[in-house]
Amino acid sequence: MKICLVNPPSPPEYRVSRGLMGGFGMAVNPDLLYPPIELAHVAGELLAAGHEVAIHDGDAVGSDLAGSHKLIVAEKPDFVCLDSSSTSLTQDLELADLVRKSTGVPVFMLGSQVTYTPDDLFQHSSVDGVVKGEPEETVTAIAERVAERKNNGGAMTFEDVAGITWVDADREVHVEASRSRITKLDDMAIPARHLLDNRVYTFPGLDGPVTTVKSSRGCPLNCSFCGYTLAQGLKFRFRSPEHVIGELVDLHRNHGIHHVVFRDPIFTTRKDRVMDICDGILREKLDIKWQCETAVKTLSPELLEKMAEAGCTHISLGIESGNMEIQKKHCGNKLNKLDQAKEVFEVCRRVGIETRAFCMIGFPEETEAMADETIALVQWLDPDQVQFCAVTAYPGTPLYEMLSENRDFDFATMTGHHAAEGNEHMTAAQIESKIRQAYRSFYRRPRRLLGELKHPKRFAGKLARYFRLWGNSA
Repeated sequence: MKICLVNPPSPPEYRVSRGLMGGFGMAVNPDLLYPPIELAHVAGELLAAGHEVAIHDGDAVGSDLAGSHKLIVAEKPDFVCLDSSSTSLTQDLELADLVRKSTGVPVFMLGSQVTYTPDDLFQHSSVDGVVKGEPEETVTAIAERVAERKNNGGAMTFEDVAGITWVDADREVHVEASRSRITKLDDMAIPARHLLDNRVYTFPGLDGPVTTVKSSRGCPLNCSFCGYTLAQGLKFRFRSPEHVIGELVDLHRNHGIHHVVFRDPIFTTRKDRVMDICDGILREKLDIKWQCETAVKTLSPELLEKMAEAGCTHISLGIESGNMEIQKKHCGNKLNKLDQAKEVFEVCRRVGIETRAFCMIGFPEETEAMADETIALVQWLDPDQVQFCAVTAYPGTPLYEMLSENRDFDFATMTGHHAAEGNEHMTAAQIESKIRQAYRSFYRRPRRLLGELKHPKRFAGKLARYFRLWGNSA
């Protein structure tokens, strides 16, 4: 069969990176364009099962909705599966409808938003179903069912295909059993990067193409707001260092990529494993620079020194909040030792690894004074970059369950930056004002401003992104 996997174009207001925030997606810098690595993983499994696969990435080819529709139809697919996000869902569904009505072939959607709100999708679209959770095995199973019906005839039905919610010809909704998460990640094919134009993917401040790698899944910290634990679970599942090195060799030697972003929720959960990955990079003499996301308490000076030696240039660290009660209740207690956090940032500076601190404002119990603790903490830690986000209650998260009884959520506003709701102490406008204050107080410090001016192009990009997000209220 011919299968088309689709990363729809972003809405006109902002670029959306659908793989971020645990598959709920996030509005990002227009200069950031990650490859749809989730779809490339799915494509690898479909190819291994004998299917023909095309990946359409709307942003990568610069198409709008009509252009993407035309290109998808031109593939003459037998089955189409589209990625989605919270903020782009209306437009994603519009594209899915266009494809479904013009081709008549089964159309499914994947992503965390549609996994946890499938009823909304079926009420407002003609799509056939939703892929729930990890997509690789489930999309392959759907493809096998479509192929079976195509070859043998009979009504198209997806009964007993685990991991989906689907509708029949009468639009009756059927919820199938959940599919177990993949335990042996080494048994999976590496992403089918040959189906992508790898030259077009970029990261702000880096010259040359960028790709992403998922070397592990799951996060044991269980933060109340996190979409990654929904999509990947609390159990840490990992690919062996040898399997990861095999992918790095492929992307570097076969595709000419020198910049890699590891998209693991907590990359250094197993220090020994990361040490082995670093040793593999050095052994293979891979000319790559790479970055990752992780937590302070999973790092050590020895590990940081090895990571720097193996080409790590940047680490994004989840700081979240400077208030210890919020840390314990909502943030997985990532900062139980502030002195260790300070040491991590200092060692990174010493070994030449840039740092970014992820911070959040607007937790349910948070007052302005508590938010000020976060602002003060991040100035004390003094990372190279900082990102302040509004706390967002994505469907299915513990935070959403905590708040959904007394709030109505507009999923289209869940950009990751703007406050969708206020809390008991601050309105949404006050939360956004506090975020703007946090950015200004961090970057306007004389020493910080002097450092930023040493990289004028990057600083200009930060300013442009800030004003795009906040406009006249900046």
